[in-house]
Amino acid sequence: MSSSISKATLNRQQLCRLTYRILNMNSHHFILISLLFLPLAFSAVAAVEFYFSSPTKFDPFNLILFKTIIASSQNLLTLKTLITILTFICFIVLPTVAGIALITFSTNQAMQRKPLTFFSTLKSLRRSYNPLLYTVMAGAISVIILFLAFTLSSIAVNKGVKALGLGLDIYVVFSTFVNLIFSYGLAFTILFFVTIWGSAAAITVLESKSGFKALQQSANQSTEFRRYSFSIVYFTGLVGGSALACSAVLQVSGREANWIMIVKFGAIYLTSLVMILMYVVGNTVLYEQCKVASGEEVAMTSVKGEVSGEYVRLLVNDTKIEVVHELAVNDTESEEYFNGGFNYLWCFLAFVWVVLLWVPVVTY
Repeated sequence: MSSSISKATLNRQQLCRLTYRILNMNSHHFILISLLFLPLAFSAVAAVEFYFSSPTKFDPFNLILFKTIIASSQNLLTLKTLITILTFICFIVLPTVAGIALITFSTNQAMQRKPLTFFSTLKSLRRSYNPLLYTVMAGAISVIILFLAFTLSSIAVNKGVKALGLGLDIYVVFSTFVNLIFSYGLAFTILFFVTIWGSAAAITVLESKSGFKALQQSANQSTEFRRYSFSIVYFTGLVGGSALACSAVLQVSGREANWIMIVKFGAIYLTSLVMILMYVVGNTVLYEQCKVASGEEVAMTSVKGEVSGEYVRLLVNDTKIEVVHELAVNDTESEEYFNGGFNYLWCFLAFVWVVLLWVPVVTY
C-alpha cells in the first residue's frame, strides 16, 4: 500500500457527509433504482394503512397476533395461504433483493469515482443476486426461529402459571407482565440483529460471501463498527417512525379528504423508500470506511477457522483505498453535500408533511 496514504479514522459526521454526497451526486440513479426495485416500501405503506383502517389492532400486551398464528397453524398450508406467500415472494421479496444488490454495487462504484449507468449496474446482478438472496434467506430463517422461540416460550410460561391454579386476577396481571417482557424482548432482539447484520449486503455483493457466512462475518464487526451501524438504524427508524406517527395523527383527527389520503400515502411511501435507500448506502459506506480505517484490514474480531489475530485480511488495492480516502477527507469541500437531488427530495418531503399536518388544523 502506498506510504502516502494515511489511515482514516471512523467518524459519524464524516460517514453522514459521505453518504449524502454519494446520494446527491448520483441522485437520479439511486432514486430510479429505488422506485423500480424497492416494492417493500410500498407494501409497508399498504400494511400500515390497513392496520389503521382495521377494527382489530395489534395488542402487544396480550400478543393477539402471536396467539392467532399459533392457533391457526393447522390452516397455514391452504391454497389461499400458499398463493399469498408466493405472491409476496415474487412481487416483494425478489425485487427488493435486486434493489439492495444494485444500490450496494452502485455505492461501491460511486466511492471509486466510476461512472454509473443504469444498464451497466443491472449487469452486476448476474454475480450478486443469487448470493444476496441466499443471505436474505439465512436472515429470514434466523428471524423466524427467534419469533417461534419467543412466542412458544411466552405461551409455555402462561400455560404453566395457569396450571398452578392461581387466582384469576393474579393470573391476568402475571400473564400481561410475561407477554410484555417477551414481546419487547423479541423486538429488541430483532433490532440487535438488524444492527449487527447491517454490512451483510456489502459483504455479500463486494466480497462474494453469502448465506450464514456473510451474516456471521457481519456480526463479528468490532464494537465501534456496531455503534455506527446502530446510528444508521436509529436515524432511519426515527424518521420512518415519525412519518408513521404523523400518519396516525392524521388518522385520528377525523375523516380525511380523498386528496389528503392520496398525498399521505405517497408521502409515507417516499419516506419509507428514502429510509431503505439511506440504510443500504450508509452501511455500505461504513463498511468501506472500515476497510480504509484499517488499511487492508476490516475492523473485525477474529473468526475461528478462517483467520488468526485481531483482523480479517482483505485484498484491497491501493487505488481503491486512495479514492475512498480522498472522498472521506475532501467531502467537506464539495457543494454536492449541500446541493443535490437527494437533498431536494428531503426538502420536498418535509414540505409535504408540514402541509399534511397543517391542513387538518386549519380546517378544524
